[in-house]
Amino acid sequence: MRPLDAVLSKLPEARNRGRYFSARCPGHDDARPSLSISEGPDGRVLLKCFAGCPVDHIVGRLGLRMRDLFVRRAR
Repeated sequence: MRPLDAVLSKLPEARNRGRYFSARCPGHDDARPSLSISEGPDGRVLLKCFAGCPVDHIVGRLGLRMRDLFVRRAR
């Protein structure tokens, strides 16, 4: 599963906005979507809460780990 798919599976209300997705941030009581979710050129997930929640807090509230935001490379 791609990292973006793993994150979006935790945010079923996320809406596709073309180049990014938006959703209510799980890091705070969010009445309107303030979380932007996108995919970097290397496949990593980029998260931005416009209310100011730190990424590690958001990831924890999603039940994920920071390493889940990155593509796993074969060794």
